[in-house]
Parts: sequence; C-alpha cells; structure tokens
Amino acid sequence: MNENEELKRGQLRDCWIESLLASAVTPQDHADHVARAMKRINEPEATHVADVTRTSRRSVRWGAIAIAASVLIALSFVLDVDGTSAKAMAAVQRSLHVAAEQMTRKYLLQVQYRSPTGSEPQIDNELYVQGHDRFVLRHPGLLSSSSFWLGKNETDEWVVPPIGPVRIGSDMVLSRWLASHEQLDTPYLHVTTLLTRMSQGYRLDDLSDKEVTLPDGTVVACQHIRAELDVTDEPNAPDTIELWVSRETGMAIRIVVRWNLADGEAGRKSIALTFQTDEPALSDEWFTPEAHYQGRRVIMRIDSLGQPTFERP
Repeated sequence: MNENEELKRGQLRDCWIESLLASAVTPQDHADHVARAMKRINEPEATHVADVTRTSRRSVRWGAIAIAASVLIALSFVLDVDGTSAKAMAAVQRSLHVAAEQMTRKYLLQVQYRSPTGSEPQIDNELYVQGHDRFVLRHPGLLSSSSFWLGKNETDEWVVPPIGPVRIGSDMVLSRWLASHEQLDTPYLHVTTLLTRMSQGYRLDDLSDKEVTLPDGTVVACQHIRAELDVTDEPNAPDTIELWVSRETGMAIRIVVRWNLADGEAGRKSIALTFQTDEPALSDEWFTPEAHYQGRRVIMRIDSLGQPTFERP
C-alpha cells in the first residue's frame, strides 16, 4: 500500500468515527455532522491532501484517531447500558438529514387497522413528502373514483374531500379530521416525523443488512435498524419502528411502525411506508389544496380555536 492509499484509508476511518461520535453525543443536533463526514468520504482524494505536508497529515490523522477511539470506547460503554447502537443512531440521523432535503419523493403508505369485529383491512395510500414541512396524502374514498387529499405546507394544513367544503387552517385541521377517520388517526404521516420519533425514547439495534426491491426492479442494499419503545409519556406511541436505509444514499427506503394490540383490541395495528420514486416534476403548488380539486368549491377556513369562516364561490 503506497502512502496516498494509506492516507485515504485513514481519512475514511476518521470520517466514520466522526459520524458515530456526532450521533452518539447529541443525536438530534448532528445530522449535519454525519452528512459532512459522508461528503468527505465521497470527495476526491486531492480535496483532502492539498497544501498539507505528509508529516503533519500523519500526526493529525493518528492524533485524531487516538482521541476519537478513546472517546468512542467510553461512549460505547454508555450506549451498551441503554441498549442503543451508535451505528444505528448514526444511520437514523443520516436518513433524517436526507429526508429534510427539498426533494419531492413518493411513498406507498399502507395502514392496517383492526376493527371491533376483528377484521384487519389494509388501506393503501399515496404519500408525497418534501423537506421537513411539506406532505400530501391521497386517501381512497368510498367510491373507487374518489379520493380524499390532505396535506401540510409551511403555512397551512388542509383537507380536500371528494365533495363538500375544502378545510384550510394553520393548526389542528388535520388532527381534528383524522380523529374522525380512525383508520388514519396517527401523527406519523411524514418520514421526518417517524425518523425523529425513532431517536427519542427508543432503543436502537443495528440488524443484518437487507436488500429491498423498488417498484422499478432496482435492488437497494439497506442497513436495517430496529427501534423498540423504551420510555415515553406519549399516548399510543408505537411499540416498534423498523427502518431500512440505503447504504449508498442514506435515504429511508422502508419504514414499518407497529403497535402491540391486546387480543380482541381494536385500533391501528401497523403503518408501512415504502419508497416508490422521486417526483422532480411536481412543483411547489402540489403541496397546496388548490392543486387537488377542480371547479368552484366552498372554502372553510378554521382558526386556532376551531371556529370556521366560510368563503363561497
């Protein structure tokens, strides 16, 4: 191995240690650290070696590795105590960083609900997400040709039913509508919400890698993370969350959320999100209610107190 190859290998080690440490110390604040580490890994060697002497590079590299290794040993002890894997946390944080990108992605959202009669129908929905704040969900209506559209952007939450007023408001519009539609009554309708939830109050395990096949036949090598509920004061928090994250890109390819219902208990049983495709052709208008109905509709604007104001065409 020549000196340049040795240097490159050392830098890769440094990057990986940095991403582990960043996630282990304060995971909710360090997705950007992980992203920078991965960026350094992917950059050409020349980016790292310009204008630095070989002697100083060796000293800095081995000094950093020695310090990082010492801290990592200590952190590993702490993480072993609470059962959370540093590698798993790093993967979740990297995926959260990717999910926050201003890129529109389409997911299949499958909800399984146990009815009071014991049946467990599965309902397929289309979910479009972009960044932290924007999502659109198409939920099938009673008729095969009808759909409910609901979504959120930086300023509004909204629901567009097949018929009747379009509901728009800045707060609580979705939660109130979802409360009356028990098959979808969940706060977990966005990839970033689920990934953030995984890193808070859950024990994370790094499982064996898996391959996930996308609808177009592409096979994606994924890191498989399992999160088990540890401590939470949130009512109806999921008991387990599983994540399959692309080893290459860090994107969340599949997320499965499960609730352990008692025998005979009705309620939401599972939610599964599976990546379908990127949607670069969709404009920002897609995340507004106007994009999802035609013609003239009555608009019901709902204030923070739940009081409606009607705007008639």
